[in-house]
Amino acid sequence: MHDPTSFPGTKNSLFTLLILGSIFILLLSGCASIPDIRNTIHYYYFSHTQEPPNIVGPNGELTKAQRQAIFDRMQKESAPNDILAKQTALIESVTGSPLIAGNKVVLLGDGKATFAAMFRAMANARDHINVETYIFDDDHTGRIFAALLLQKHAQGVAVNLIYDSYGCSRTPAKFFGTLRKAGIRVLEFNPINPLKAGDFWNITHRDHRKILIVDGKLVITGGVSISGTESEESSGSFIPGVSSGPWQDTDIEIEGPAVAEYQKLFLKQWHSQNGPPLASGNYFPQLKKEGNHLSA
Repeated sequence: MHDPTSFPGTKNSLFTLLILGSIFILLLSGCASIPDIRNTIHYYYFSHTQEPPNIVGPNGELTKAQRQAIFDRMQKESAPNDILAKQTALIESVTGSPLIAGNKVVLLGDGKATFAAMFRAMANARDHINVETYIFDDDHTGRIFAALLLQKHAQGVAVNLIYDSYGCSRTPAKFFGTLRKAGIRVLEFNPINPLKAGDFWNITHRDHRKILIVDGKLVITGGVSISGTESEESSGSFIPGVSSGPWQDTDIEIEGPAVAEYQKLFLKQWHSQNGPPLASGNYFPQLKKEGNHLSA
């Protein structure tokens, strides 16, 4: 495994837009809560006389006045073709929170770089490790990841894990049972079995987030699941044995004030699923400026 590639400077608006877009989706996921923006391009570039397009945020559909305010601000603060400024304004408006400055952001180009960064961060953990993932496979990569969680827990580091019931449907229950027996707090998101679920059960309500938080000071997030298909075991196909062409998932590593927002997302998800009492830890340490990147 090799060191991750440094994230380019903020002057590269395409990379910055990629980062902001990825963060936007993760902040509002599972899938059911991703904002739905219809006819935005048509509204902006062809017909400024029609009503602003519909926007559905995490708390439901925005009113006409709220939508109009967003697009008025986007028009006022950016040139017609300034996509980055428009995206920034949209993220701030829909999520209800401003972008946070003072972060160091590193782009992790593929699964190998991501796992190298994850294993390094976990090995250096001193207080807690929080993991939220859609897929956690019982394969070579997954077992290394689990072994590191067990090792850190044995060293006194608090470990909390959220995994999606459907995404991990191929993973034996014994795999997670081993973690539970060792004392790691493990939460199954929205169990497929309705008898195990709470008052609200919807098989399509899934947790697609992939978040690793270490000591409340560093977060790694993006598209990489805990699976060998993301690293050296990758066959280049979404379905084993089926040639569908190569793909590449990407993550980012963030240090700085924005990490607290990801911690809030993790804890909110934990409590929304009536998870067991969390292991004690300093989940919100004092965070200082680590760089010059914006993050949500």
